[in-house]
Amino acid sequence: MSQYSSHFDIDAEGSRFSVRFPLRLPVVILSENREFTGMTENISANGVLFRLKEPLPVNASVEFLLEIPAGELCGDTAAVHCLGRVVRSYQEHSHCFAAAVIDEYRFQ
Repeated sequence: MSQYSSHFDIDAEGSRFSVRFPLRLPVVILSENREFTGMTENISANGVLFRLKEPLPVNASVEFLLEIPAGELCGDTAAVHCLGRVVRSYQEHSHCFAAAVIDEYRFQ
């Protein structure tokens, strides 16, 4: 059994969904043997939207650590190590955005 967990809800049509939290946190993403730096725009139980300086391609595997400050979602600072993949990538004005599904995560 994996040391990671995954949680999502299913709606009546069988689609995954969860509540999005508008958290803007600095993040370093490891993907394709490179580091990408940026910020989160929003986070849910099964996904995250990143704002980046350069694009991440759709289907790219991603690994990142989220450090959520005390008081944002819970009483203590939480660190969550995540593994996932990019499902949407687009550019808006001078920023690149990548939406990633979180396939596995574990609290550290």
